[in-house]
Amino acid sequence: MTKDDKVQTVNQKTGEKKDGYFVYIAYPKPKIIGNRWIMTFQDSLEIIATDKDMTGQTLKVMLLLMGSLEFENYITIKQVAIAKKLEMDKSVVSKAMRLLVDKGIILKIKDGTATGYKLNPHYGWKGKVSNREKEVERIVKQRVVDMQEYRDATEKPNA
Repeated sequence: MTKDDKVQTVNQKTGEKKDGYFVYIAYPKPKIIGNRWIMTFQDSLEIIATDKDMTGQTLKVMLLLMGSLEFENYITIKQVAIAKKLEMDKSVVSKAMRLLVDKGIILKIKDGTATGYKLNPHYGWKGKVSNREKEVERIVKQRVVDMQEYRDATEKPNA
């Protein structure tokens, strides 16, 4: 089709015919920084946002961990690298990691003698959805963390 080709439309109800032209309207694509992604869950974000222990430096560490997730939620960034990137003392990063593990947001995993970390799939996921479902089943079965028990344990009774 060239710019001089006409098109015709027909109103199905009235039979009226109209001549016209195809018009292409270019619009800029939204600027997305990078192409990495992570799926998060609104309920989990609300839990984090309303948790009084989740403040400044711990939130920054958590966000950096989520931003550097590998597939299947593996966290491969070293604490020294986190400290350098966030311009924090390593002891602050270590304390934040301990809190994230205690809260069940980050799961400590053992593989032989090595210890690593994964993001709890109740908080976010990077990978195939079917693999997330299997991971959630595994966590529940092995009682790595039970989200309802976590909520019950962290809710403070009304005084």
